[in-house]
Amino acid sequence: MELKPKLLLEQTRNNLVELQFYGWIVFCDSRKNIKTLGGTNSYPFFHRSCAKPFQASIIKDFNTKEYYSLTDKEIAVCCASHTGEPVHLEILKGILDKIGLSEKDLLCPVIEPLNKQEQRHYEGKYSPLHNNCSGKHTLMLAVCRQMGWDIKTYIDINHPLQKEIYKQIKLLCETDSAKELPLSLDGCRAPVWATSLEELSKGFYNLFCTDDYPDIKQAFLNNPYLIGGSERPDTQIMQMGQNLIAKAGAGGLLCVANTDTNEVLVFKIIDANMKARSIIAIDIMQQLGWINTNSIAKKLLENSLNKIVTTETGENVGEYVLNAKAGLWANNLR
Repeated sequence: MELKPKLLLEQTRNNLVELQFYGWIVFCDSRKNIKTLGGTNSYPFFHRSCAKPFQASIIKDFNTKEYYSLTDKEIAVCCASHTGEPVHLEILKGILDKIGLSEKDLLCPVIEPLNKQEQRHYEGKYSPLHNNCSGKHTLMLAVCRQMGWDIKTYIDINHPLQKEIYKQIKLLCETDSAKELPLSLDGCRAPVWATSLEELSKGFYNLFCTDDYPDIKQAFLNNPYLIGGSERPDTQIMQMGQNLIAKAGAGGLLCVANTDTNEVLVFKIIDANMKARSIIAIDIMQQLGWINTNSIAKKLLENSLNKIVTTETGENVGEYVLNAKAGLWANNLR
C-alpha cells in the first residue's frame, strides 16, 4: 500500500532549503468528522506511548481509582512518558506501596531517565522506576493485584490484563470488531497495537472530548508536568492552554485534544524529528486558534517555538518554515 505523506515543514540555511519534513495531520471535529492532510490510505501505525491513556482508562471498568484511592497525580504519572525526576519517582513509589509491591516487580527495562540532569545525578545506577514507561507498568501491576491476576506475566499478550486493554483500544478507536489489530512490542516490552491515524484521533476524542472518562481527563488537565516533565512536548503544549491535552509517542506521533472545542489533532512525522514535530503542531494549533502566542511565557515560547537556525556561536543563518499548503489546509478547517 502506497503511503503519501505531505511536506509539512522546511528548514532553510542562507535562503536555501536544507531539510524537509514530511508526514500527516489528522483533524477530528466536534462531530467526529475526519479531515486529513496527506494520503494515509488507512494505513495502521503503532500507537507507541500515545496508547498510555487508553491503557490507563481500563481503571474505569474495574473501579481501580476507588479501590486504591488513587489521586489525580497518581493517575497522571501512570499515563506519562515521564522524565524520571524526583516528583515522578516519589509518586510511583507511593503507588507501589499502596498495592504492596516494589520496583522489583516492574517488568519494564532498566534504562536511563529522559532528564539529563537526573542521568548525571544517578551516574548510571538506575532502577526500573527511571524508565519513562514505569507509570504504565505500575498501573498494570495495580490492576493485576486488584483482580488477582498473575503479576509475573502481566505483559504477556495472552494475559487477561492485555486482553482487556486490547478490547478497550478497539472500543475507543472504533475499529472494526471483526478486524484483528496489528501487534508488536513497545520499547518497554509491553504489547502495542496499531490503528489508522483516523481511528487514533477518534480514540482521543472518545477519551478526552466526552464525559465518559473523567478521571483520565482531569488527571491530564490538572497535572501537565507529571505527564512529561522538563522540556517534554506534551507538557509544554498543555502549559500553553488550560484546555489542551497532549500525549507524545515515539515514531513521530503526537496527539492533542482541545477539551473546549472538543476537537483532536494527530500528527505523524515520518523521520520522527521531535523539533520539527513541535513546530508543526504549535503552528497548526495557532492557526486553529487553540493557543495564543501572546499569552505564552517567554521561556516556554523560546523552547517550543524557536524557528531560528544558528551557528554554534549564535549567528542566525536560517529558519524553520511551515509549508504554505499545510497552513492553508489548517485555515480551511474553520
